Amino acid sequence: MTTEKESRPHNSSYPQVAVQWLNQVLCFYQSLCFTESEVLRNRHLSVAAKRWVHYKNLLTTTMNRGKLILLMTVLGFTSVFGQEKKEVCDCPKTQFAGTKADTTFSLSNGRTIVLCGYKNPKSKPTTYSEFVLAACGQDTIIDFWGAVLTCKLRVNNDTLLVDQLHNLPIGENFNYRETVWTTEKIYFSGQRVARKLEVNRQIIKYTKAEIQIVLKSYESAKPGLDDSKMGIANKLFIAIISGDKIARQYFKDFKTKFGILDGAFAEEYNDLTAMIALWDKTE
Repeated sequence: MTTEKESRPHNSSYPQVAVQWLNQVLCFYQSLCFTESEVLRNRHLSVAAKRWVHYKNLLTTTMNRGKLILLMTVLGFTSVFGQEKKEVCDCPKTQFAGTKADTTFSLSNGRTIVLCGYKNPKSKPTTYSEFVLAACGQDTIIDFWGAVLTCKLRVNNDTLLVDQLHNLPIGENFNYRETVWTTEKIYFSGQRVARKLEVNRQIIKYTKAEIQIVLKSYESAKPGLDDSKMGIANKLFIAIISGDKIARQYFKDFKTKFGILDGAFAEEYNDLTAMIALWDKTE
């Protein structure tokens, strides 16, 4: 006797046919893609009890994620392209310095001035030497500041201030101290660059007793040029701007007393002479 056990096929209520899935995808810029919907394309399986709930939830979740990604992407593009573009420029070609801007100064009126030249990385605040300044949008430089000058630059609203620094014997016991000698204001009058130079008249002055010490050091010094004699010349300069007339005369007689000036000594003496003339002019 043969016993046959009835075998019930799985999912017997559904026709056994091929299943096809369709993933609908939204892509942009070929780099960001997300699935917008996942749909079961087999119409026979679509009648399965309560299975449509799963795919409905999947569809809703996926679309919500897609909307979030799209929103973040739009906001990202808005942030990038909506930013204000800062003006970038270099210096015109000259014989004094390179064209690559080392420092950019942005004024409150929207104008920009760039510096090309040497920046002393060890000084605080930063100082500059042997450099040019140029206004963005103009094909000529504002000016050139030579290697013997040391300057500090700062912005005050719509004006660039160039402080020229000098080591002067104004410290205790006539020690040298770096101080601001002049301040040049660079600003714009319409499209034209305007400049105004001011002497620092607040430089420390000598007392009458200190002036007498300087005068006696000049009178007792022997002929011949050296660093100590140039130190006397610098002290005579401070005595002059302190108002002493004898110191002024001694400074004029300096070359006669100590001999012919040349090289670095001549350059230093000429610089002091120009500084005295500028002091007198702006008095």
